Amino acid sequence: MVKKRLSILLVLALMAFIIVGCGGNQEGKVKNDKQAIAENISEQDKYGGTFQGRLSSDPATLDPAHSTDNQSSRIIYNIFDGLVQFNKDLEVVPAIAKDWKVSEDGLKWTFHLKEGVKFHNGREVKASDVVYSFTRILDPKTKSERTWLFDSIKGAKDFQEGKASNVEGLKAIDEYTVEITLAESFTPFLSVLAMDSAAIVPKEAVEKYGENFAQHPVGAGPFKFVEWQHDNKVVLEKNEEYYVEGRPYLDKAVYRVILEGQSALAEYEQGNIYHMVDDDIPSGQIKRVLNPNGEFNNDLIKIPRLVTYYFGFNTQKAPFNNKKVRQALNYAVNKNIIAEVVKNGTVKAAHGILPPGMPGYNPNLEGYPYNIEKAKELLAEAGYPDGLPGTYELAYNTSKAHQNVAEAVQANLKQIGVNVELINMDWGTYIDKVDNGGTEIFRLSWGADYPDPDNFLYVLFHSKNAGPGGNGAFYKNPEVDRMLDKARSMESGKDRIALYQKIEKQIVEDAPWIPIYYYTTIALVKPFVNNYHLTGQNPLPLTNVWLNPEHR
Repeated sequence: MVKKRLSILLVLALMAFIIVGCGGNQEGKVKNDKQAIAENISEQDKYGGTFQGRLSSDPATLDPAHSTDNQSSRIIYNIFDGLVQFNKDLEVVPAIAKDWKVSEDGLKWTFHLKEGVKFHNGREVKASDVVYSFTRILDPKTKSERTWLFDSIKGAKDFQEGKASNVEGLKAIDEYTVEITLAESFTPFLSVLAMDSAAIVPKEAVEKYGENFAQHPVGAGPFKFVEWQHDNKVVLEKNEEYYVEGRPYLDKAVYRVILEGQSALAEYEQGNIYHMVDDDIPSGQIKRVLNPNGEFNNDLIKIPRLVTYYFGFNTQKAPFNNKKVRQALNYAVNKNIIAEVVKNGTVKAAHGILPPGMPGYNPNLEGYPYNIEKAKELLAEAGYPDGLPGTYELAYNTSKAHQNVAEAVQANLKQIGVNVELINMDWGTYIDKVDNGGTEIFRLSWGADYPDPDNFLYVLFHSKNAGPGGNGAFYKNPEVDRMLDKARSMESGKDRIALYQKIEKQIVEDAPWIPIYYYTTIALVKPFVNNYHLTGQNPLPLTNVWLNPEHR
């Protein structure tokens, strides 16, 4: 529970946060030494060595068709390539496709493949492989968790329902040209194609290994699969025939599975692993890691993640079907205290839905700053001058971290006469209850599948997605639905961004959520590791990473 003495801690935390935050560039690193080394080393001297990586859990799969977790993605992005890929700025750039064009109506996408790109089995990648890979995702026999990636392709639904033997909108025009026709215009489609599940796979390897393809992955990426010792390590080796000239620099990459953050930090300090990037630096070590004058100053990376943590209201249930009640509770929650004290300054207090780094993020959106008097005033206007009668359920999935935040919210709401009972349950039971409208106030977070505001605002707030579709608040605003539908097919640019900012402003005013904080990645990477970049979303492959000569 938040106590008065926390105000002193808050001042100290804020001071520490400001000092750390003023450390300089985006990744929070002192780069002078690294730049000097990079400038004085020849291209040839960048080659060789083994990257010693870490996984915080055993990957669930190494098959792109079933990839849904970060640990799997970290390996898959190194073994496989798609038509396009994200760069360090989350821009979509060519990969196996050398270029592409889109019809004026946004429905027909034509991709021209690079010639000479080879799978790890030595066979050249052809347009037919693209058609096969995407059809495989949609095939009910594959049981892919990512079929929604290609739902927008013409004929996808008929194929999935057995009404067609192929997907009408997927065609290989010739050996190096693929044509994809959508059922309706979908601007973020290119970003979807950069996801790891959209990787290109060879049919013969999939058919050879069948359900064991995940144990014998064959792609066209910068590294080839060597072995996977479950719960121990994954070993990769350089793809000598990679289509990007001169890449990769590394000879090998070994990713060890180290479950606990405390153990991983010890291994990192001993130099046995070269990175900690899973946001699990032990809470007792955070201050030491963030100390701008400490031992990790040259190792520290601190960047925004495209994830928002929030409490949602079931807007179908009284009194949370009253907008003024929802607004009042928003004003009552002190997000700054939660961010700087409860979360030790490792996150950023939220004022809206879209997180920093997401196209369309609006730093000028005010949201609901902490204001107890305003909260009480709104409750009175809603007909509750003495607070809400009774006790309401505030639910979260079992976790000490979630409990700490929930207790802070509980204490805040009590100040305006709103009593909530904290209910925790295992994830499966919990998410079923949220999806089925069985909660009153619930905790969730949302991370971007691709860097486009559509992936937040459409998924989480369009009325068609109420319940299991992502809209756990059962929020409904016909004007918001109309604007969201329009934005999906608009050409990328300032007009589309402006519309999304208008949509977000309206949603924030309607207050179906209490946005609490935006996630921040706090990671450690050894200073002798060069060109290692983190993004707010996807892991990047080790294609351009090289090690200082003395650490190979």
